[in-house]
Amino acid sequence: MPHFPSTQWSLLRQAGPTPSGRESFGALVRAYRAPILAFFRARMPADAAQDATQSFLAASYELDWWSRADAQRGSFRNFLRVLLRRHLSRLRSVREPAASADIAPDDLTDPAPDADHQFDLRFALALTARAVDAQRAQYGARGRGDLFETLLPLLSSPPEHGELKEMAASLGLPANTLTVEINRLRKRLREQMRSLVADLCADAASFAGEWDAVQAILQGR
Repeated sequence: MPHFPSTQWSLLRQAGPTPSGRESFGALVRAYRAPILAFFRARMPADAAQDATQSFLAASYELDWWSRADAQRGSFRNFLRVLLRRHLSRLRSVREPAASADIAPDDLTDPAPDADHQFDLRFALALTARAVDAQRAQYGARGRGDLFETLLPLLSSPPEHGELKEMAASLGLPANTLTVEINRLRKRLREQMRSLVADLCADAASFAGEWDAVQAILQGR
């Protein structure tokens, strides 16, 4: 079950232009730069999108935007999208960052739902990548890294019965055991994803809606 309050919101509040905040901010940038870039690339040429991404990251660090995130607003995905829309509006008008990152209800209105889907998809894929990396590390710590790399592609492309037997034999496992390991990894990744999504939500009620949204995004619904 998800646990609240979340560690990710704590990380957000620590991110800012201080010696201790640089590491937190760097971790957030590594995790979410791809969806940020996707947001701008869906709305402007590639070069301009790169520049917009850099200016957004610079402004959000210098003006301490992310550390003002309020868990009571719901999910970090929605909070980040609001910041991105505001920055885009500034770029299109005066091209000057503003000092405030407070969220007003009108900011939650989506002016470009089709383009915004690219942000949501990249955000969900970033969470998926983090879940995979976490499980890869756990398998590796148990000396089962090779098994993980063998199992991972089988989650999206299950082998035929004959292929399963051959793969199991190459691993020195019974076919039934390999099937169990595939199902076990699928369950662990799902739980890892649930944990990551929970870390980005304010409470159990917010988590329920965000979890449904992330699943729908990844399933193309």
